[in-house]
Amino acid sequence: MKGISYVMSLLDSEKKYWECLSNQHKQLVNLYDEIKSNVCISMESNDITKAILLRMKAYYETQNEIKKFLNKRYLTAGSDFFVETVVFYLKLFFDKSRIDFEVHSERRIRPQRGIIRPDISIWKYDEVIGIIECKTQLGWNDRWDEDFKERESKLKDDFPNAKAFLVIGWPPGFSLDDGRIGNQLFTLSSKYPGRITEEDIDKVIINPI
Repeated sequence: MKGISYVMSLLDSEKKYWECLSNQHKQLVNLYDEIKSNVCISMESNDITKAILLRMKAYYETQNEIKKFLNKRYLTAGSDFFVETVVFYLKLFFDKSRIDFEVHSERRIRPQRGIIRPDISIWKYDEVIGIIECKTQLGWNDRWDEDFKERESKLKDDFPNAKAFLVIGWPPGFSLDDGRIGNQLFTLSSKYPGRITEEDIDKVIINPI
């Protein structure tokens, strides 16, 4: 009616933000389909490693802005997002290469309680081909090597031929004299994501995936 203005309710206003969150999943699926169908991925170009690092950069920049706006003391942890990003590109690579492997996250390698549940596991039917543990950085965990070797041992108890890998996003990382670097242990970047730019991305990569 003339002269009557409509005042939005709280939930009407919230719907705009809900749609943004919902669209994040849709955009991820659309991106996956687009790359699978139309994009050639060259392993020599390190494009997957670059994409992972730049996506993590965007994540942390967004979380930093939210942290400032809401006066949060700590950032929302990026470890789960890091795992999701690695899973995305592993799944995509296997699909594009028509390799009949399945990628799972947080799946027990055996259904029993107490069995290891790796960040990422790669399966061929009911057989584990390999596991990947992902950490944004090692931090001050002095036991990381013991923990990793223990998980590798438990993996081989059930799947003797399976391989175990540890992927770190950025420093602090591994000792430079560790002979497993580049074969079993990987540090993607020499810089924290917030300090990476698209222009210098080639210079910061240490161990590409």
